[in-house]
Amino acid sequence: MAGGTRCAAIVEPYLGGKTTLLESLLFTAGALDRKGSVKDGNTVGDSSAEARARQMSTEISAGAMTYLGENWTILDCPGSIELMQEYLNALNVADIGVFVVEPAIERATTLSPVFKALEAPRTPHMIFINKVDTLTAPVPEIVAAMREVSANRCCCANIRSRRASPSPAISI
Repeated sequence: MAGGTRCAAIVEPYLGGKTTLLESLLFTAGALDRKGSVKDGNTVGDSSAEARARQMSTEISAGAMTYLGENWTILDCPGSIELMQEYLNALNVADIGVFVVEPAIERATTLSPVFKALEAPRTPHMIFINKVDTLTAPVPEIVAAMREVSANRCCCANIRSRRASPSPAISI
């Protein structure tokens, strides 16, 4: 969409960290002057009383930012399987799906419904492995587990922030 606002939908299974990712994206892009916390109940996403009481997304929340000269709307979608229709609806309007996953092989089976939702309409998507400070296995093994539940080829790229030293993308 040349010249228009782009849209990314952040989807994941329950407790993957997508609301925290939204806060980090908005903060890093300069749209927020501080990062909120789900625990403290002061995030852009999960701003409804029900979401804050449950400490989980119960509806889609939106944040806006500018990145590399382009305007973006980021949709923070609920991860609970009972609220799956919310992220299916968001993926219908998104330019890209950002699939947030935890770094654990045993969580790979929970990814199948989300992969199917992303792959069916051929929504361009990327996988963001979150919570890397809690790795339970080497990243190549986690990616291999995701390959088993995805119809598409999964590959791994290490992307560092501009503040860190540059690192080339690594394909596995």
